[in-house]
Amino acid sequence: MKNSIRTANRLNVSITKKVIELQEQGYDCDFLLLANGNLLCMQTNRNYPMSTVAIKQREHGYDFFSHSYKHVHTIETGNGERGVLLTEKAF
Repeated sequence: MKNSIRTANRLNVSITKKVIELQEQGYDCDFLLLANGNLLCMQTNRNYPMSTVAIKQREHGYDFFSHSYKHVHTIETGNGERGVLLTEKAF
């Protein structure tokens, strides 16, 4: 039991550390994937079609809190906004 808790914490910490590292590199927006396939920047409330942004997968791991795999992506828009997107699907 203790080993599974340590593994869970290590993987969840890995995802968290990656997000913090990316924020320190200037990826300061949080993006949300909408049902229509667009991305919403939570800080500016701007909507972006996925075809108009650059998306790169940076990290992935199993999240024991949600019991699913999480993928950490960076998003770069044409107007200079940069941020992070967490999804259960890799792009």
